[in-house]
Amino acid sequence: MHNRNQSGMALVLALLAVSFLIAITVQLFNSVNWQVQASSNFRDSINIDAMNRSALSMARAALLADQNANNFDSHFDDWSALEKNNMDTLFEDSDISITITDLSGKLQVNALVSVEKDAKQRQAREYLQYSLWVRFLTSGRFAVEDEIEAAVLIDSIKDWIDEDDEERDNGAEKGFYQSLDNPYSPRNNPVQYPEELLLIRGMTKDIFYGNEEYSGISDYLTVTGRDGMININTAPEQVLKALAEDLDDEMVQSLIEFRQEEENKNSLANAQWYRQVSGFPGDISLSQDLLTVISYYFRVSSSVQMREMSRKGSGVIYRDESGAQRLLRWDIE
Repeated sequence: MHNRNQSGMALVLALLAVSFLIAITVQLFNSVNWQVQASSNFRDSINIDAMNRSALSMARAALLADQNANNFDSHFDDWSALEKNNMDTLFEDSDISITITDLSGKLQVNALVSVEKDAKQRQAREYLQYSLWVRFLTSGRFAVEDEIEAAVLIDSIKDWIDEDDEERDNGAEKGFYQSLDNPYSPRNNPVQYPEELLLIRGMTKDIFYGNEEYSGISDYLTVTGRDGMININTAPEQVLKALAEDLDDEMVQSLIEFRQEEENKNSLANAQWYRQVSGFPGDISLSQDLLTVISYYFRVSSSVQMREMSRKGSGVIYRDESGAQRLLRWDIE
């Protein structure tokens, strides 16, 4: 009986030992498998970051090639539609896309406060921008009720940007912001990023982002540039309509259709091409102080998908007349 008990105990101990070894083996296998997977993910992460940087380089090359090809910018340029098939050939086992957006076709937030040294020129430019913004905000596309609400928002943006602490008629300065439940101070310098506008008196999420009924203004604004010039070749419909008081939807659509026709490509070299549009009223004149056909600021967006991992890149490039480029921002998400 004693020997039988010993044999039974030995069998139990052996089974426990085998179970322990199996558990250790499984744990070791899982650990090795996890390390292999982690190593693979780390490799893919490095490759994806490298491909996003390559996408940025390709965008910069496209912008340089375009400037060497012509002296104006439009959606006919190569940067406007980089060939996805060519990129897929360059980067095997991955899906990559690059989009370049011309920021010079948008409204420049910081141009509301002119940097002109001459007082008369400064006043004229600010009035021109003010009128442009009023038409834009009260077009019926956005959650702005009337010119009074538009005036509050515009004056508040100008007070946020300018260096003094003197409130405009409809604006807000330090005293207003310090009286809030969570007080803060205005920047008193150019707006640095679009979402900063949400801190300014009169701006709401419905106005900025839009809602079920209205579009948001954020898609039509840029914090780059301060000369207030708008590229008529790339400006979206809502910006085009704000260029003059009497422009209606039909006229704006005729402008868009004209600049999309291949046969009109060379005409886009002159900002006055709108006068060639069939049926466009001769008594409507767009201010030469607002129009340009040259773009300086571009947003580059890239997206890379490799197996189960994906990552996006986004940045802004400034390109001057000589072709020199400066990367103002580049972020990886």
